[in-house]
Amino acid sequence: MRPSVERSELPSLSIITPSFNQAQYIDQTIRSVLDQGYAPLEYLVMDGGSIDGTVEILKSYGDRLAYVSERDGGQAAAFNTGLSRTSGEIVGWINSDDFYAEGAFEAVSRHFAENPDCEWLIGRCPIVDRDGKVYKEWVTRYKEFWLKRYSYRRLLIENFISQPAVFFRRRLLERIGGPLDVNYHCAMDYHLFVRMARASKPAVLDRVLAYFRSSGDNKTSLAYARSFAEELDAAKRVADGRHPVLMFLHEVNRIKLTTVYKVLQRLAT
Repeated sequence: MRPSVERSELPSLSIITPSFNQAQYIDQTIRSVLDQGYAPLEYLVMDGGSIDGTVEILKSYGDRLAYVSERDGGQAAAFNTGLSRTSGEIVGWINSDDFYAEGAFEAVSRHFAENPDCEWLIGRCPIVDRDGKVYKEWVTRYKEFWLKRYSYRRLLIENFISQPAVFFRRRLLERIGGPLDVNYHCAMDYHLFVRMARASKPAVLDRVLAYFRSSGDNKTSLAYARSFAEELDAAKRVADGRHPVLMFLHEVNRIKLTTVYKVLQRLAT
């Protein structure tokens, strides 16, 4: 590990926000990026042609952020386009209803600067409700339990990584053969994680880097069965015929999680 670096030595950072009709939440997302006070920073919002007031919010920030608002091929396609339009050494991906924790960029960038061989890292990520209040803490604790015991083999069994709290070097994406697979509607992030994990072990930072919003309106809440099915497909594709026992355990875990979500959904109605 290198000694502590000067602020001028910190790497450039690109943050990309795919967005579509999230006027209710996107202002908090934007402020969580810009209020970091981090430089050098590129911030690009890839909006899919929102008609709910999102564009007016984006315009209100003037030249503090860049944005594109046009029809796209979905979340993965929007991120990929955003990636091609930015150039920062370190990349972060925050959706338009999630938000970063204070001081996240400084902590992330210092870790990368002091550990030049580190290609990606993961932090803690509590779940918040519509109003931004932390809840579902048992889910967060479960994920953190496995995050502290991270292994590639365990990740092939189950996705315990929270996407907003992941940062990676651009060079890693080039090494694993490109960005997100646009054929996935829900599991494009998990597919990315297992590809990166196969190539490089991540660092795990024991601090909150971001907050994931589970509002009941987002894809994770509404399409959990599809999400778990896509994750199994992604694991199998990356494993490529290897690890049959792990693939069996992933299938068992998919059935377990789908059942749990169904029960919780019925209890909530």
